[in-house]
Formats: sequence, C-alpha cells, structure tokens
Amino acid sequence: MKIFLIILTSFFYNLVFGQNQIDGKAFIINDKNDYSFLEKVLKTKKIVLLGEQSHGDGATFDEKVEIIKYLHEKQGYNTIVFESGFYDHYKAFKEYSENKSKISIFNEAIFGIWSDTKAFQNLLAYIDERAQQNDTIRILGFDCQEGSIFENHYMDDLIKLFKNRKITLTENTLKSIEKSFIFRDLENIAANKKDSLELYKNFDLVIDSFNKIANLNFDEKIMKQVFESKVADVSFEVKGLQKQKIAVQNPRDEQMAKNLIFLSDLYPDEKIVCWGASYHFANNINEIVYTDETEGYFKEHANVEIKNSGYTDYKLGDGSKLLEGAIPMGELLKKHFGNQVYSIVFSSYEGQYGIVDSKFFSILKPPINSIEKQLFDKGSGKFFFEFDKNDVNPYYCSALGNIPFKAKWGSIFDGLVFIKRSYQPEIRSYPESINQNDDEEVFIINGRIRDSKNKKKIANSDISLINANRSVIANKDGAFSFNIQKNNYTDRLIIAAMGYVSDTISISKLININKKNLEIRLKPHKFEGVVLDEIIINSSSKVLTAEEIIAKARDNIKINYFQNPYNQKFYYRTQVIEKNKITSNIEAVIKTYNSYGMKGINIPDKEMYGEIEQTRKLVEDSTNNRYGRIDNFAYIFDRDIIMSKSNVLYRSASYNLKKERIISYNDRKVYKISFINNSPGTYSTGYGYPAPKKSSGIVYIDTKTYAVLKYEHCVVREPFELKNKSDRMAQMMHKIIFTYKIFEGKYFINYCNVIDKTTIFSKNDNLVLSEKFLVNNVMSLEINSSNLDKIERPLAKINQMTSLKEDTEFWNKNNFILQDDKVIFDLCD
Repeated sequence: MKIFLIILTSFFYNLVFGQNQIDGKAFIINDKNDYSFLEKVLKTKKIVLLGEQSHGDGATFDEKVEIIKYLHEKQGYNTIVFESGFYDHYKAFKEYSENKSKISIFNEAIFGIWSDTKAFQNLLAYIDERAQQNDTIRILGFDCQEGSIFENHYMDDLIKLFKNRKITLTENTLKSIEKSFIFRDLENIAANKKDSLELYKNFDLVIDSFNKIANLNFDEKIMKQVFESKVADVSFEVKGLQKQKIAVQNPRDEQMAKNLIFLSDLYPDEKIVCWGASYHFANNINEIVYTDETEGYFKEHANVEIKNSGYTDYKLGDGSKLLEGAIPMGELLKKHFGNQVYSIVFSSYEGQYGIVDSKFFSILKPPINSIEKQLFDKGSGKFFFEFDKNDVNPYYCSALGNIPFKAKWGSIFDGLVFIKRSYQPEIRSYPESINQNDDEEVFIINGRIRDSKNKKKIANSDISLINANRSVIANKDGAFSFNIQKNNYTDRLIIAAMGYVSDTISISKLININKKNLEIRLKPHKFEGVVLDEIIINSSSKVLTAEEIIAKARDNIKINYFQNPYNQKFYYRTQVIEKNKITSNIEAVIKTYNSYGMKGINIPDKEMYGEIEQTRKLVEDSTNNRYGRIDNFAYIFDRDIIMSKSNVLYRSASYNLKKERIISYNDRKVYKISFINNSPGTYSTGYGYPAPKKSSGIVYIDTKTYAVLKYEHCVVREPFELKNKSDRMAQMMHKIIFTYKIFEGKYFINYCNVIDKTTIFSKNDNLVLSEKFLVNNVMSLEINSSNLDKIERPLAKINQMTSLKEDTEFWNKNNFILQDDKVIFDLCD
C-alpha cells in the first residue's frame, strides 16, 4: 500500500522546452501535503535549507510550515534556525524552555516579516503543542543582525558573565561596546582612525577575556560566539559608512555561515532545518547568466514600483552588477558540510507577493524557457522538482526575488517547490479590542489658565480630580475642557503648573451655579527666581551639585516609579502640519500593558503592548504615508527619561549639567537642572542616523524625593541628502516634553508632547523649500496596577488589522487636549 501511495503522488516528468530539455524529477504534492518522497531525498542530510524567493510570499511561508511539521514528525529534524538574531533566539529559547516566558517570546526574536504572519503563528502553536507532549523543537537564529532582545539584555548578560568569572572590564570598555553594539554610534568610528582603533582594541580585550576562561560552559560558548558575530556585524556597517566596496552582503553571509556551523557543532546529533532567503542559501551563484530578458523583467518591476509607491531605486543596468562577487552562506555551507546540506527553494507562476501588511506586487509572467512555465503547463497546483546536477542546459527560474534568472540551476540549488499561485502573507490576528462605552451623565467644564500678575497664558497645566484617577492637560494656550462624571460631582479640581501655587475648585459649587466656563489665575510661587545656591536644601547644610541631584534621581527610580507590570489608558493625538495647516489629524484612546514597569531599558516600546479602544480621523492624510500614523504612538515611549536609557538621567557623563534655581510645582519645591550634550549620539539621545548634531534641555526634580516631575529635551540632527533628490537636503529637529504624576504612591507618565520637525532646503543656496511638523500629544486617562489585562498585541502594531469605527457619541461626550489657537512651534531656539 505504501508503494502504491508513493506511485500516486511521486511520479516524475521529463520537462521539455521545444528543443531544450530540463532533466530532473518532478513530484506532485497532493492536497494532503504528502512529502514522503523527501524520505529518500534527505536520508543522509543533516541540514535542510528552506529558502524563499522574497520575504513576502505567503504561499511559500505556509508550505514551509507544513514541510517543517513533516520533517520533524517523520525524519527527526528537531531544530529550526531562522535568518534572525543569533542571541535573540538563544535568549528566547532559554526563557521558553525554562518556563520563564510563553511561546510568544519568539515574536520578539524573529524579524517582523515573519512574526507578523499567520503562518509563523501557526508554527509557534505547533511547537508549543509538541512541547506539551515533551517533544521539544528548538527555535534558534543564525543572523548577526540582532533585535530588541539583544538590545535590552545582551550587555547585562555579558557583564554578569565576566563578574561571575571574576574578570574585570573597565567602564570605558563596556561603554564603547554598548555604543557600537546596541546604539550603533558608528559614524565617528568610520570617520576617525583613533576612535576606530580604540573600539577594536576594546573588542580584543573582551575576546582575550573570554580566552582566559579555561573551560567555557554552554552559555559562555554562545555568549562568545554572539560577541564575535556582533563584531562582524559592526565591521560590516563601518565598511558601508566608509563607502568601501562590498560584494552584495558577503561579510554578513560569512558570519551567518559561521554561526550555523557553530550551532551544528554545539548540537552534533541534531538535524537542522533553516528558514531564510533563497539568495543566502545559494551555491555557485556566479554561474547565473545575466540576459537582456532578465533586464527587461527588472525594468518592468521598476515601473510597477513607481506606480505603487512613486519611487524605485533601480537604475538601468544595475541588475547585471547585482550579484558580482557574491559568496552567499550557502556556498560556504556546501564547502563545510558537503552533501550533508540540502537546499530547497520556492517559486510560483502567478499571483501576488509583498511584505505582510504592506503593498503587494503581481508576479510577472515567467518566460517560456523557464521551469515555472513547464511545471505550470503540467496542470497540478504544486510540485517538488529535484534539479539534475548533470543538466548542461541553462534555463530560467524565478527563485530569486521573483525575477527570472538564467542558469544551470542544478549547481545552485538542490530542489524546488513550485506553487502555481502565490499570495501575500496573511497577517496574524489579535483579540478584538473592547469598546467601553460610558453612558453616565457628565458635567463639562471649560477653562483657561493664566498668570495672575501678567495675565499670560500658562501652557500645559495639569487639571486633575483630587480623589479620582482622572486628569486633563491644558493646551499651549492654557485652554482645557474636562468632562466630569456624575460619581465625581463631590470631588475637587486641582490645577497645577510648574512655578505656580496650585489652586483647587469645588465641582459641586460649579454645578450649583451652573458655571461651566472658568478663567483661572495662578499665582507665581515665592521660590520662583531664587538662586538655588542661596537655599539650604537638607539638614546637613550641604548644597548639592547638579551632578549629585541627577545621580540621586537615578538612584531613586525604584522607590519613586512603579516597577511592576501595569495597565495605563492614554489619549493620543497625532497631527501632521504643513504651511500652518493641519493635513492629518488622528485621535485615539489606547489601553496599554507595560510588561516591564517604569524602569530603564534600551528599547522601551518592545516591552509594551496595547489595543485601540476608540479612534477617529478629523483630517484624513491624503498622502497616505506613515508620517502621521497611529502606530507612531509606540515610539513616543522611547523618548521617556525614566523608561529609556538614552538620555541625561542614565547617560549623565555625556552632558554638561547646570543648577538653575528652585521653583514650585503642585506645592512642592523642585530643582530646575539644565543640560547640554557634550557628545551627541544615539547612545545619549536615542536618535540614530542622521546623527544628532546637538541636544539640550531641562529636567525638574523634586527636592525631597528626587523624583523627576518634568523633562524637556531638544535634539537637532545633522543635515542629510535626500535619497531621491540629490539637489536637496533635509534636517530634523525634535522637541520632547514629559510630565509625571503620582498614583497610589508611585509615579507614572502623565503627559508627553513630542514634535518632529523636518526642513527641506536647497543644497546650493540653503533656501528653505518646505517645513513639516509631526505633533504627538499623549495624556494619561486611567492607571491600573492590579487585576491586569495582559494585552498580547505589541504596541508598535496596534494599527494592524484594526477596523474600529468612529463612535460619535463617545467623542461628543469626551474632550481631552484642546487644539491650540495657533500652530506655532519654537523648536530648539
């Protein structure tokens, strides 16, 4: 019976192109996904490479998942290694296998091109199901390019490793490595020989420290390999910044091959399946013959790109140079493993492809003299075709980028899975967000806050209920609107602004006289303008320096800020403003889950999750770009002085600090500390390329608790040439404001305002051609630190598959931050 089934599903064709013949075996893959023909094909293979023609072929992704299931259950392949971070997957698998994290941690380890797909989620579900049966499948990575797990945890693990081994590395050495590995501050390294020599000297110090350990344990071996892998990655980027000629991605491919060989040696008895791009798995890729027909396909694809996006980076003739000098990892693996490695690629005849949740492209019809055409003509939906190594006739195949290339493909890959029709990957789903409609009676208070002496408007004052977890923020003109729910009618409003005496107002009295419009005058506090050095701050009569105040603020984070997971609901408004006109205006109420708490890490948004509860578009963005999209909300938290480490609080050595004075906020004495960046970079500001040119700001710190109450930071970045318009330059500036409030004895984010300004100017005469502002306002609505809703959707992906309709009644009953009277921004003046 078994032989009969194989005959039904595994017969092969001789494929003929008129006078040319493709030699090889073609096995029909039936609807039950019977891959039994692979039993003989892979009998002696330790490593199977599963490629993909692009990173946006959904049919390929789905098929690879089914093949992996078969290879695990029938042929004993228990390890899957992705073209994703080497350390990211080591750490994720360690956490998962030790029951410290759920299977979802791999969504942080794997690149989003896969983790955002339904196919990958199905694979994770399968792996988790097998794990419950004590059938372990390892998920690892071979790439030297790392992600957020590496950025947030590798340096801590490295420091801990050497500390346990009683090996000391200087603070400067560790700082140098962190700046290059984590923050990619490499422009000075590329341009300055002294800095470059210093960095590589530090690299050597760490390698020497590893070599001092006589017997590296399992984790230490991996940590050493990760370090060497990351040095290769940094070197690759530095060479790119120096405009050195590099063939394709050879340095990356070389390191990926080394990483995979390392894993094979680490697990000598394991059979491995690799998931990545077909290009990386190619052997003898130099045997591809570039033809006029292939150039024609590149031209046609470039035209499609222009039609879809208005831009293409393809220039006529570029295709012929695309693979010059290329040595993919597949070639290096073949040399190392010989016939123990087997490569399988994929292609289709028709359909669509495109990165998940982005624009799609139609597959261009393959040429007549192609394997796709001949398999298509045979009528079945799916084939496995085993290339004949002895076939001397070149022919076309679209296994690389869905572009037909001509070659003797048997010398480049071992097998091909042909799927007649491709489709874009299906995006993964998340639980639906829950709309919480509130039909309770409300009393609406509108007001404006001014200085009692000079009548000037006080911007961004805080208006909150004394006995409830609710507040609003006044706009830049001092105006606010507060909807008071019926159960808060007996409460009082407190109005607070930096440098002013707080005021309170009885809500019940306002209701009794039906007063809904308020003109509030705050008195400047008596400490305003007093020089700090003239005041004795503590009982020891010691006057603290600015550096000491910042250090105390940093040391007291654990005491002042909530350190455990919590939910917080925010109002978010994102606007695009051009020529003093709002061209995009979106509002939302977003419920978040901070899984890490209010403490510093390198990439805070990666530890945050959320769901949109309400949203509306007041002005639709006609350009339909990402500039004013709601998913920008996630990256606001990467600018926070408490949760992000790239700022004056954690990188104080990168700043010149100055005590200004003591002022009052909410009846508290507050230090006002100004700062100027003395070494602007990603490490100290959080902004990468183009490199920060300068940054400065002010931080306000409570004199008793040393809690940061307010933070202002301005960053100006270096001008850069526009990619598609070489006669024009662009420069970006950023203004950041955060304030904090107490809830149940701990501080949380209260309000933040982040403005990004982009100026386009002429390269020849510096004439300003345009200015664009992205204005983000975030305001806290509710905080919950118990009975948590552990939301699964990453905050950066709150806009994926979200189809909420505008709830007009909700928006009519709720006002948050009022629109400013005038759209004027004085950034970094």
